[in-house]
Amino acid sequence: MHRFTNILFSPLGDKDNAAAVRRVSELADQNGAKLTLLGVVPEPTGFQRALHRPHFFDDVQNAEIAAMTKRFNRWAFKTSEPPIETATTLGSQALEIIDRTITQGHDLVVVTTDEDRHDKATIQRLLRKCPCPVWIIRPTRARIQRVLAAVNPDPDEAELNRIIIELASSMVERFGGELHLVHAWELYGEVTMRSSAFIHTTPADLDRYLKEERATHARAITDLLSDTGLRDAAWKIHLDKGRPEDVVPQIITKSRINLLVMGTLARTGIPGVLIGNTAEKILDEVRCSVVAVKPPGFTSPLASAAR
Repeated sequence: MHRFTNILFSPLGDKDNAAAVRRVSELADQNGAKLTLLGVVPEPTGFQRALHRPHFFDDVQNAEIAAMTKRFNRWAFKTSEPPIETATTLGSQALEIIDRTITQGHDLVVVTTDEDRHDKATIQRLLRKCPCPVWIIRPTRARIQRVLAAVNPDPDEAELNRIIIELASSMVERFGGELHLVHAWELYGEVTMRSSAFIHTTPADLDRYLKEERATHARAITDLLSDTGLRDAAWKIHLDKGRPEDVVPQIITKSRINLLVMGTLARTGIPGVLIGNTAEKILDEVRCSVVAVKPPGFTSPLASAAR
């Protein structure tokens, strides 16, 4: 079971999400983890400052901080153990979350979203630069939790896949529900074999290649689950041919998935580099909650500045 010890929860937008607060506090309780609620009030732009006197912004910011503190205290009052810390600050929400994650050693960041353009920019920055997993909670009316682990059984990504699978399994173990796993695969050179005048591939040969390729990927998924010790779990396997950015959203819709667990960065661990923007393309398409995981050894490009 994957365990967290130091969780940071920072709601994006203005809407309350009582279910999200309960879910995060339950996760902290079950892990015996420290939980911090962080509120960030945005600072005005230079142009906005030019339109008003300084005391105008002081009054607005103080009012927003007071309202946020009252909101946090209401949430914290409903949860007894472990004790919850609250903090409010001014600045960029993404940068403040990342800075606190680095300096305070948080191992999970949780955010809720109103799905506006400001939330999207903040989430993109967190996906690229936050050093720990990021859980994006979106509202749902589903009574059954269906968790989908998206993996690529490349040996170079074995550790990242292990984290994804363990996190997905832990979510179902803690909160109940269904376990799904998806791997999108493609046959190298299929388009060329179908259309090129220089390669003479018969339809029968192509069908055989596709069956062999699928069988190879199926064995790799079996080995991957066996290596994590979770092969006997009740996984519903989706082994679909196609690009991940096409297959994953289709599976989410078809299987009514409400939580996707996926990796966000290339196996090189280069700060801020996504696998051909695949993760961002998927996140643009799906409307379920998402846990985004970085590969082991990833270092945030903002780490030096935070320290």
